[in-house]
Amino acid sequence: MRRFLFLGVLLAMVLSLVTPSVAKAEDDITGHFFEEDMRTLIEKGILKGYGDNTYKPEESVNRAEFTAFLVRSLEIELQASGDYSVAGVSESPSYSDVDPENDWFYSAVTAASNQGLVNGYPNGEFKPNKEISRQEMAVMIVRATDLKGVVSEKDPLNFTDKEDIHDDYIESVQRLTNLGIINGKVKDGKSYFDPMASTTRGQTSGVINRMLKIIEPPAPTKYEVATLEQGKEPAVSGEYDTFEQAKSKTTGSQVVMKGNKILWIKDGAVVSNKFTNIYTSDALTTAATYVTSGIEMKYLGATEEYVKVQIADTIGYVKADSVNLKPTHMVKDKSYYLSKNGLLYHKVYNAITERNYSYVYGPAPDFMTEGSKYYSWNGSTFYDANGKEAGTAHQYFNRMPLYTETQYTAEQLDAFIESARPGSPLIGQGVSFKKAEEEFGVNAMYFLSHAILESYWGESKIAKDKNNLFGINATDDNPYENARSYESYEAGILEAAESFIVPGYFDDENWKFAGAHLGNKSTGMNIRYASDPYWGQKIASFMYSMDTYLSKEFNMEPEYGKHDLAKTLVDKINVRSEAKVSKGNDLYKLSKKGITVQVLEKVEADGTWYKIAPKNILTRDVQDAYVYSHGGSYGTLLETLNIAK
Repeated sequence: MRRFLFLGVLLAMVLSLVTPSVAKAEDDITGHFFEEDMRTLIEKGILKGYGDNTYKPEESVNRAEFTAFLVRSLEIELQASGDYSVAGVSESPSYSDVDPENDWFYSAVTAASNQGLVNGYPNGEFKPNKEISRQEMAVMIVRATDLKGVVSEKDPLNFTDKEDIHDDYIESVQRLTNLGIINGKVKDGKSYFDPMASTTRGQTSGVINRMLKIIEPPAPTKYEVATLEQGKEPAVSGEYDTFEQAKSKTTGSQVVMKGNKILWIKDGAVVSNKFTNIYTSDALTTAATYVTSGIEMKYLGATEEYVKVQIADTIGYVKADSVNLKPTHMVKDKSYYLSKNGLLYHKVYNAITERNYSYVYGPAPDFMTEGSKYYSWNGSTFYDANGKEAGTAHQYFNRMPLYTETQYTAEQLDAFIESARPGSPLIGQGVSFKKAEEEFGVNAMYFLSHAILESYWGESKIAKDKNNLFGINATDDNPYENARSYESYEAGILEAAESFIVPGYFDDENWKFAGAHLGNKSTGMNIRYASDPYWGQKIASFMYSMDTYLSKEFNMEPEYGKHDLAKTLVDKINVRSEAKVSKGNDLYKLSKKGITVQVLEKVEADGTWYKIAPKNILTRDVQDAYVYSHGGSYGTLLETLNIAK
């Protein structure tokens, strides 16, 4: 049986959770059995006192308090996309008995829910004041160790009362017993787990401190070469003093481990275990983009300090402690794309929570076989189950310039909302989205789709209470309280367009700019707007659904694929008022490689030019705009995108 030999763990194996009486001295934990554990958590800011120099070690812990302890222990509460953008992430599912305005634990419960550490009850309640049972604590601790990539097996249960443990919690108890994090109570020479018993603040401190020692084992720890199999103890073939020594001794699918953390694999999956920066170099100083937890990235290699990864078309480096590694033969599932009835479904899998969901991205590319699985890192280049490239095709709304105008009227936009979500507070706001389009150059169909995703059709608490449909300033550390308030939906819509979307993501002078299209983690708004790498794809999905419904309902030509799209191949391409190079006819520049333009017409004049939809947010009076495409001495400057149809 694999054991991680820390002094605290060894002591925990034999201790009973029956606590001796408290010795009164400097404060109420001096001399307490769990004093050392409690002081450790106090120093780390995990355990907080009551303001009168007391910590109440014998006080029972409720679900809200334990959730807060866990979130602080894992340092996930203050990780926020707001570090990069004034626009926050979407609100997490709410609980009917958790008040964002008045409950101190709201942020912790929100963060823990987002990470899959806690769940509510079927009736929609969280029951924050309910004393947490030992079996509930076990399952939450296991989720925390899974989040951090801890390897553990299931020990046989020898507790006298093992039949009293609920079926849903048995595996968690087995795994925590294996790790030595939580153990039984000894009474009359027999061991009991006592699954329904509550725990005190002192006992909880002991459990959490042991968990932290497992997640971050104290030095010195040998580097181990191990063979892993599902449901079995890691088979260690050797121990070494350095990472490089251990790596050099691996064969086949063996891994390098330190404690119970996998540091290196030959091939397999790498998954973020918290808000994770993807850095431009192994110096780990400058971030190119970032992702939330549970996101799979392509594994390109690892050292003890960093893991080299690919997300979309971006190759970068992440800190080793921010991701979990799993060798190929241990991977249970992964995200994929599927062609079904002519539509492209994206099935997204979270390897940490082992949850999945799906959405329709748009039409399936014609090179896909109905019912077959395809894999893609960027949502446009697809590979079959054997790793063979099947083809490349982009989704129109994901790459369409978002400063272009939609043909749909305010009334038609409202008609879509009413058909898709009857009773949505967004019904009637079509006029506000069209006003934003007319005044600030934000495509109304895109902007409405963005609001739908961020505000859950206008039904999130932030949207309803603060008229804030886009999560502006709703940072993860305190989303409800920090979110901006507006007098009306229209005021919030116009402010978001004027002050955040247009200057932040359409203006190439802003550091956030990477193309005025939705994109992914390599191009467009998604690089710096949201930590969800599929944020842009999901908005494109709503746009496709809206366009499909409205074009049929009102007998109009769909906007999907209506125009060709092309991307820039180099930086700093001039957009001109006529299809020729002439002094003074340059309007503005397409500043970066990878920017998408909407092609209105192909023009042959001293080479090939494209007449494009002008970026009218900068040049309101511009009617015609042309870009040199290829031919002559300039080479090829733009490339037409293959659109899935």
